[in-house]
Order: sequence, then structure tokens, then C-alpha cells
Amino acid sequence: MNNLKTLSKGRNHCAISTGSLDNIDQFTFAHDAVPFQIEGKVFVSEALGMSGGILSLNKLAPHASMPFHHTHVEHEEIYIFMGGKGEVMVDDERFEVEPGSVVRVSPNGVRCWRNLTDEPLYYAVLQAKEGDNVIKTTIEDGRGVNRPVKW
Repeated sequence: MNNLKTLSKGRNHCAISTGSLDNIDQFTFAHDAVPFQIEGKVFVSEALGMSGGILSLNKLAPHASMPFHHTHVEHEEIYIFMGGKGEVMVDDERFEVEPGSVVRVSPNGVRCWRNLTDEPLYYAVLQAKEGDNVIKTTIEDGRGVNRPVKW
């Protein structure tokens, strides 16, 4: 899988590295359903062994735009912006994003985004099946373990 480095792997975890986000354009995504390759996109969910979602790390070149609008059948998407400044369009609404911006789009939302600056736009996309079966807070799902923290 394109230069992904395994940092640690055990029965209950997996840690990988793509390297610096500045170098994420070493990854190229290609799929039969897309008539072109997308540079600066890497899906890390498979390498991590994820079973409950899909995660990609992405870099959009300065002043570039996602070249198509799209929706999903079942997946909502969470976009987490980590660098640069951009504009997102969902349906007919446009709004600016910057580092720290987090955007959720339902499956039916028609989405597209673009980079507004001379710097790359860095973002992560988490896809998960939309529905009410997800526990809403970590307090409901998390469990304390009776073990002292020692480093």
C-alpha cells in the first residue's frame, strides 16, 4: 500500500504513518469509476484494519477544486480540515473552512469543495454508515480499566 509505514501492530491495535502531510502527494488514488487519478489521497482504513468506517487523508493543490459533485448511498462524511483555507458547497450553500473546521454531510447532501489559497488544503474524511445505531457519546461506550497509568 503506497509507502504506508507500520509503526506498531498488535491484537487490539494498528498504528501507521503516511509521513508528513507535506508529502502526501506521493499517494495516488485510482478507481475504475473515476476517469482520472487523484493525487494526494490515501485511504488508510484498510491498512489500519478498520471495520466500522472509511478514513482517508487528502491534499488539494492550491486553487484546485474537487472536479465533481457527489452524494453517497449510505455513508455520511465528516471532513476535518487541518491546513490551508477552502470553501465547501453542500447543496446550494457555500461556506469557508480553515484548520479546525469540521463538517458533517449526510448521504443525500450534494457536496464539492475547493482550495482558496496559494497553499495546499489538507483534510481528513471519515465515512460511516448513517443511522441511529451509533452510541452518541464516549461515556456510553467507554469503560474504565482498573490499572494504574505508568509510563
